[in-house]
Amino acid sequence: MPPGTPEPSHEEVHAQKMHSGFLEGPLPLAFLVGVLAAVVCALALLYWMGASPASVSEPKKIGIISLLQVKEADVGFKAKLEDLGYADVEYIEQQVIPGPDLAPNTQKAVREFVAQDIDLIYTNFEVQAKIALDLLEELERTDIPLLFISRLHEPVSYGLIQSFDSSGNNAAGVATNLIEIIGKHFEFLKQISPNAKKLGVFAEGFQIPAVASEYYAEVKQQAPKFGIEIVEYTTDVPPPQAEAEFHRIAATIQKGDIDALMHVGGHYYVTQEEGESNLAIRLGIPMATNYEDIPRGGHFTFSNGTLESGAQLAVMADKIFKGVRPSDIPVEYAQKGILSIHLGRAREAGITFSDSMLSIAQNRYEDDSAFDEE
Repeated sequence: MPPGTPEPSHEEVHAQKMHSGFLEGPLPLAFLVGVLAAVVCALALLYWMGASPASVSEPKKIGIISLLQVKEADVGFKAKLEDLGYADVEYIEQQVIPGPDLAPNTQKAVREFVAQDIDLIYTNFEVQAKIALDLLEELERTDIPLLFISRLHEPVSYGLIQSFDSSGNNAAGVATNLIEIIGKHFEFLKQISPNAKKLGVFAEGFQIPAVASEYYAEVKQQAPKFGIEIVEYTTDVPPPQAEAEFHRIAATIQKGDIDALMHVGGHYYVTQEEGESNLAIRLGIPMATNYEDIPRGGHFTFSNGTLESGAQLAVMADKIFKGVRPSDIPVEYAQKGILSIHLGRAREAGITFSDSMLSIAQNRYEDDSAFDEE
């Protein structure tokens, strides 16, 4: 300041700082707090208006690898997603039938999904899910989330996930409790035929190991607890000859050889459950089956992985679309078990369901007309 220049007043200094845009000295705390509050309000407004990347208003594209026998799981999945606000989802669906061509057909479906830039893959069967996960890793597309229903395997031991708490990959899903399901089948067999001791199973050579092995291992584990011995029917013929071999062996089985039949899903003879059902009717014995195969054979099944499981998956899909990683979504057990009984086939075989089974059965089939559209 030049000599003789009077000192500015306090008011003049304050006005000069205000005019200079705070170029001198630190920013006032009150100003910083005000700016921060404005930013927070703006972000909140954007989120409320739907600017979030996980907005439900954004159309989603979902690839479904379905299993025809349990299409109600797909119905439950779609219905629940719509309830959650996803009304304009584009579904690209591929049916893959368990059998010798399951792996290549699943891989073909996944490649088509990737080419169409889908947002999520939904698989109705764990074998398909494992094939899909492996291919996504090979294609370096683990950014695509995958949801699954596990029906015949425990998903950790099957290598689908690391643990129920965290899959450790891009998958999440719903699992069947095999111990419970198989235990219920034995309980119901004993209710129908309390003196049953010999259980017939078409095993090695008829079963597709990758599909049936874990389920059948649990059957063998539980049988002694119910005083039951397993009578295995096996073969070493090539898979294409499995149907003819089944009928050859079935024709040799006489009344009294076995007291009950248990069908294990995953077999080379595509409609083996129908052949087993005819055998059970001829022998006059009860036959337990899995839900996927009761349209063509068997007297009863206790199962899950149907409508309600599809709805469970939809809730997981909603979380993923809102930014949650699949590995952060715990894998759940199916929430509801359902007993289905086929009254018509039971009458043909001359067997009677227990009062308990009749009272709790959710599905009762008088004949096969309910499955005509299948």
